Amino acid sequence: MDKQTIAKRVADHVEKNRDAMVEFLREVVSVPSIWGDVPQLARMGKVLHDKLAASGVRASLPDSGTPGAPNVLGRVGDPSSGRRMLFCGHFDVYPPSRSWSFDPFSVPVRDGRVYGPGSTDMKGGTTAMIVAATVLAELGLPKGGEIVVLGVPNHFEGGEGTRRYLDAGEKHEAGIVCEPTDLDICSSQRGILYMTVYIKGVSAHSTAAHMGVNAIEKIVPLIAELKKDSFTKPGHDSYGPEKIVNVSMVKGGLRRCLIPETCDVTVDVRFSPSASAASVLADVQAILDKLHAADPTFNATVEPEETCIRNPRSAMDWVRHPIVDAVSASHAAFAGKEAARACHPAWPDTPVMIEAGIPSITYGPGSKFCYWDDEYVSIEEYLQAIRVYATTAATWFESAPR
Repeated sequence: MDKQTIAKRVADHVEKNRDAMVEFLREVVSVPSIWGDVPQLARMGKVLHDKLAASGVRASLPDSGTPGAPNVLGRVGDPSSGRRMLFCGHFDVYPPSRSWSFDPFSVPVRDGRVYGPGSTDMKGGTTAMIVAATVLAELGLPKGGEIVVLGVPNHFEGGEGTRRYLDAGEKHEAGIVCEPTDLDICSSQRGILYMTVYIKGVSAHSTAAHMGVNAIEKIVPLIAELKKDSFTKPGHDSYGPEKIVNVSMVKGGLRRCLIPETCDVTVDVRFSPSASAASVLADVQAILDKLHAADPTFNATVEPEETCIRNPRSAMDWVRHPIVDAVSASHAAFAGKEAARACHPAWPDTPVMIEAGIPSITYGPGSKFCYWDDEYVSIEEYLQAIRVYATTAATWFESAPR
């Protein structure tokens, strides 16, 4: 079957079932599967599993590394050839802030958008991936190979569920991570280093402040150094700034009348593929050394967070592989032009797949800037992702193995 015919069959099927597909997205977004809430994550996994199974997709709930919240695994197509393509997405979401303008989990539809926590990051993409698998099953596709869809409940633990699945060593020719990209093809991405700076002061009573060293006050020069161009290096290269910095948590103090002797500062650095976690850590250590030299009462150490040691968030350099052209061609079949290429500023699981030997890119509905109040995903982007995923999957095995 030629690619044009496949694309038309997929497009007609999506158009015929679009209302049901949108309602299923609303159902998925309505489940409060917040990061770490195991019962709700298990509930979400069952919803996705049952959707796959009802359409004839071979579905299972294997271990994800998080007890009580399994992965969701679906297989469609012909496994006998030994050829496979992997689609990956997560269904854990960040908790909504307190400043939403409506009940976050009421999931309204307004102006062609579905609203709700994780609608962009990344239930839009994960649901599109699941629905695309059901489209393939209902159309009797693909021929000559097997599509594997993997939904994970613990992406925010550094791709834990994806790593657990890949540990089994099953081979895949290529992969797509369905994180939001504005429907750009993200064939490179930033890495992450989460780290904690431990500042040590000297305790004293407020009335004897001259006898103490206020550890909290020491964060002022630290933050100033972290925000300097010499550290972030804006316009560093084609990926943008070398570092994007967020001072994300501060913990310190014992009682209101005491000089705080400790202050722990959590820093989130998103680094360019031209940098590394080791170089970022070394640059932060250089800042601490500089501040101590200027002020001997500034005493601090820095350590990577444990999850970044167990599950490193590597950066990803530009991927050059037929999967890029395949997704671009499928996108163009429906959009009338090729997808733009971009470097993802966040951290999808794509490098985890590449490190396991699976050439992969990121492509999905919704904004790359993953979290905001009144979060939404465009219905048309969601439906476009279903078309592209299903068409790419159905046409991939028409050519020789990569």
